[in-house]
Amino acid sequence: MSRSTEGVEDKIVARSVDLSEIPVIDFSPFLHGALADKADVAAQIAEACTRIGFFYLSGHGVDAALIDGAFAQSAEFYHRPLEEKQRALATVDWYRGWVPMPPARKLSRNSRLHEQYRLQGEFDDGEVDPLFYRPNRWPEDMPAFRETCTRYYAAMTALSRELLKAFAIGLDLPEHRFDDCFRKPLSQLSLLYYIPLPDDADIEVSNTVSHTDEGPFTILAQDTRGGLEVKRRDGTWIEAPPIPGALTINVGDMMMWWSNGRYLSNFHRVRNRSRHERFSIPFFMNPDRDVVVEPLPELVALDREKRFDGVTVGKHLSRFYENLNKRAADEATHEGGRM
Repeated sequence: MSRSTEGVEDKIVARSVDLSEIPVIDFSPFLHGALADKADVAAQIAEACTRIGFFYLSGHGVDAALIDGAFAQSAEFYHRPLEEKQRALATVDWYRGWVPMPPARKLSRNSRLHEQYRLQGEFDDGEVDPLFYRPNRWPEDMPAFRETCTRYYAAMTALSRELLKAFAIGLDLPEHRFDDCFRKPLSQLSLLYYIPLPDDADIEVSNTVSHTDEGPFTILAQDTRGGLEVKRRDGTWIEAPPIPGALTINVGDMMMWWSNGRYLSNFHRVRNRSRHERFSIPFFMNPDRDVVVEPLPELVALDREKRFDGVTVGKHLSRFYENLNKRAADEATHEGGRM
């Protein structure tokens, strides 16, 4: 996540969503149709990205059994005894594996009421980097977890490459405009587990603090519990409930920068008020480490201004991960625990 809500009003109760605000877009004509079909779908995506930065994607081609399997493996891991989960514990120098929820303390708007399991791409070219190029950490005695997550990561990567084409066409650019930025992508898959919010939790308390996402976009699979909330441009919070068979897509900071502000990287949060545990699986598509993300020159020429400065992906994500690690260490130190 990127921009937090520090200094941003975050106490408005979310109202039920009108699906005209977060549209459902059928992606199958883009995947299988003619050029005109691709252009039509890309235009729908561009409109949603411009207006609210979120849309639902149906007809995406990802096997429903694979998505269900990923949720099943996530639930199996999170239902394991603590000592077994700790064997896959993420560390500051190995940023993959299980990240527990901070020990209990007084709830506030900055509380983190979820656990996650982080996975990233693995490359066999011999390069080693503590944050970006390491093997994944896998739970012991769960071969199906590794097999399912590896397949799911590959499916999300393939879908992401098609979405990149749609984002480009929606900006009136060639469909392969972003290809060179994703040869060795620093993408991340997270399996998230949310506890239900306590009945007496203040309205400003959420499971995940309001934020925007760092990368170009996120592909989210939600379970049936709901809890995702999105902030409209006018500051109103709306619910973004799961839709059977559809994935939830949101624009991240890097796509907003590439588009010179045409696409909106929007604030969102999770408030699990279902009184049941909640699972979700976001896939964060990130560019290569050495890519410089800045407004595309074709769009700057049209706008006659460059609205964002450039940033190197590796440096930007390094700062982001270091801040997360520092926060996790501070949380553990505060309660005498460990990351």
